[in-house]
Amino acid sequence: MKTVFDRIIIFLTVISLLLCAIALVDFVLHPLARDFTYNSIFFRAISILVLTPLTLLVGFLIIRRVPGNIVGPLLILWAGTVAYGAIRKDIGIYPYAFFAFYDIAIGWFALFMMVLHFPDGQIYPRGAAGWVYTSLGICIALNFLLFFSSSSLQGGATNPFHVHALTNFEEPIARLSILIFFPVMLMTLVSPVLRYRKGSPLERQQIKWLALFGAILITEAILLFIVIPLLTGGKMMQREDNLSSLIFFIIIGLFPPLAIGVAVLRYRLWDIDVIIRRTVVYSILTVILTLIYFGSVIALQELSQAILGEHQSSFATILSTLVIAALFTPLRRGIQNSIDRRFYRNKYTTEKVLAAFSTTLRNEVDLDELKSSILEVVEGTMQPDHISLWLRDTDPWSALQKGEQTAPKERVG
Repeated sequence: MKTVFDRIIIFLTVISLLLCAIALVDFVLHPLARDFTYNSIFFRAISILVLTPLTLLVGFLIIRRVPGNIVGPLLILWAGTVAYGAIRKDIGIYPYAFFAFYDIAIGWFALFMMVLHFPDGQIYPRGAAGWVYTSLGICIALNFLLFFSSSSLQGGATNPFHVHALTNFEEPIARLSILIFFPVMLMTLVSPVLRYRKGSPLERQQIKWLALFGAILITEAILLFIVIPLLTGGKMMQREDNLSSLIFFIIIGLFPPLAIGVAVLRYRLWDIDVIIRRTVVYSILTVILTLIYFGSVIALQELSQAILGEHQSSFATILSTLVIAALFTPLRRGIQNSIDRRFYRNKYTTEKVLAAFSTTLRNEVDLDELKSSILEVVEGTMQPDHISLWLRDTDPWSALQKGEQTAPKERVG
């Protein structure tokens, strides 16, 4: 006998699949139409043919391979919002309103709940589940009222389900919904951190995958919205039909299924440390070098103008580039060592211990001292509960002839 909560999830899953099917059929009938969100033929095709199916596929894989984990069904619920982001405005006033209603009342809540339940399907800390579900239920009810109180939908379309009696309550309802949901949004940011600190090694690896994809997304946003406009002297990237904008928003669509799918399904899970370390190192390095480059160019141009009277000097650009090239390697090493000491202390300590042991191994000749060094290295790096060291006698046959019994030498720590 399924619980009421399970029945609600199943019902919403069916609704999401229905919306995805409607969006797919509409694309087949109107393949060259533009979506209402980004006004792009290309984005609409990618969204319907790649992003939505990928999200659904990962959701069903999680349901099949990790039964009982609610992250899979929540990912399927999110697929309805992914499909909504690429429908035509001319799809019809009622289907359009149906998509908009699902997006505001279900889709985005599913994304937040997905992060809260990641990766084992349970909210952490466990005691927070009660008030989180209560807040979620209240917010969904308020968003129902918000939908009916709004006269227009996203994209400027008219809401056919608008209730005029609720018009004056639209703004108070929206503010109240945000106020109630704000603690849940804050919990979404705090929960992975708390889970990482108290979780098992496997959960930590899974959370690192989520953090990696998030770091990539943030880095890309900084580059496209801040760095590139500064370099080119252009405006901040807008939602328009150009390659950089489309790539950015496509990556946003890929983020939930890839990040959560890779982590929960545990594909190549233990390679994540190397990827994260390199991503963090080169992200910090890029920011520092960019600041140094712009600072040196501005300073040298001001100096050139004061001395030579030239406002734009190629000398400033060339010298700044040479400075960046000279600083790249030492900065990278310094950042890498700092990150290892701060975030990978065990690994950093292990490397130092192994380096010291290599020196001892080259110089030590006393067997007892060498055995002691080996045991200390194992204790310091692997930290086992029990250590045993067996040494074979150099001449076991002579010992047997003498009637002696060769016993292993053991040290327990």
